[in-house]
Amino acid sequence: MKFKIALLGLILTIALSDITAQIRYNTNRRSSDELIISYSNPREFVIKDIEVVGSKFLDKNALISITGLKIGDKIKIPGSGISSAIKKLWKQGIIGDVSIYASKVEGDEVTLVIEMSERPRLTRFNFEGVNKTEDKEIRDKINLIRGRVVTDALVKNAELTVKRYLIDKGYLNAIVKITEQPDTVLGNSVQLKVLITKNTKVKVNDITFYGDTIFEASKLKKKFKKTGERVRVNIFKDLSTKIVSLFKPAEFKEFISSKEPTTIKAYLNENVKLNIFKSSKYIAADFEGDKTALIDFYNSKGYRDAAVISDSVYSFDSKSINIDLKVDPGQKYYFRNIIWAGNFVYPSKTLDNVLAVTKGDVYDMELINKKLNYNPAGADISSLYMDNGYLFFNVDPVEVRIINDSIDVEMRIMEGPQAKISRVTITGNDRTNDHVILREIRTLPGEYFSRAELIRTQRELSQLGYFDPEKVSPNPVPNMAD
Repeated sequence: MKFKIALLGLILTIALSDITAQIRYNTNRRSSDELIISYSNPREFVIKDIEVVGSKFLDKNALISITGLKIGDKIKIPGSGISSAIKKLWKQGIIGDVSIYASKVEGDEVTLVIEMSERPRLTRFNFEGVNKTEDKEIRDKINLIRGRVVTDALVKNAELTVKRYLIDKGYLNAIVKITEQPDTVLGNSVQLKVLITKNTKVKVNDITFYGDTIFEASKLKKKFKKTGERVRVNIFKDLSTKIVSLFKPAEFKEFISSKEPTTIKAYLNENVKLNIFKSSKYIAADFEGDKTALIDFYNSKGYRDAAVISDSVYSFDSKSINIDLKVDPGQKYYFRNIIWAGNFVYPSKTLDNVLAVTKGDVYDMELINKKLNYNPAGADISSLYMDNGYLFFNVDPVEVRIINDSIDVEMRIMEGPQAKISRVTITGNDRTNDHVILREIRTLPGEYFSRAELIRTQRELSQLGYFDPEKVSPNPVPNMAD
């Protein structure tokens, strides 16, 4: 008897393991209430009808079209057709939950039901924990539109956008949480509440440079215009101990005269930070700009290959961070030969005198560009040409040879023809007569173009008192054809 019972249980177990899906159907015919379908023996059916259940706001025909299922098509059950239809609906991002089952089977015909729940739509959103200015700036950045379907991706992207905004403002420890609240006015709609805890802005505790033995760290820190160390005075922490030790003649002498890190300068530099006029808040964008300024400083000193090898930003405490930078200055370079090419109006010697860069000078392309294009402290090559009508003048400095620590630079010039002023047009004048402006203009039609006279005209018009000096902007419109 026990053997028969065990054998019967084994048979039932085998039978049940073969059943992997059940499709329910209703029929007026006298038959079983359930149809058992096996993956090992799929059947092919013709789709007789497709129904959509749970859709309140979405078009049912459009949903059926998305699935790719059509009345009259043949489909295997179980098969990939049903799972593919579910995936197509899910990809739209407008469905919260979806399932497809058979509600009726008549011979080889099947009626399918798409049962689903719609995702809610956004009616409004608000921010808590920020002021009015920050609220407006975040709204301009965040991608939330009323009427859009609220998906997990939409909420996550909104949260990341708010966090990036706060990080850019220096709130590295900010917490952003978005909650959904049903809208009682409209059905299937939600309101989003963005809860923001800014916490205090993170400040820079210490900036440490590695790899550079040429310039003092204090000098490099000065090149960081927007990223400074927080104000601190630690000199009083161990002042009592220091005073006691200084009563000993040997230690007092060492403190005053030693060149080791125990000197007065190094001691004060380490323990006293008085960056009163420089922000100590850490702003990632400002830090990147300061790193560029640091490399520009090295380049101006002849270190054209200088680079920040790595930088590390890490927490010092809950309110501040430390910054470590590894800098490789590279080799120092010098100018060797300055070669002029394409110049016909002025001889090379005249251009050399204006450029005032000689063999053996420290390599500095920033200085070269300033003396080529616009030098507020004196003459430059562009002024030499443009004050004589050569409006189309252009010069391009190119490194043509590097030998050891010396560099040859070729100045490739395109002089172009002299340009005459065709006409002068005045726009934006609504406070005085045009003739008042015309009598101040020194760039008259028929004369050769002169950058110096154009700048002088701009200055004198600004001094009339009729216009905003920042908005008096002469704009030459070159035309090489005439």
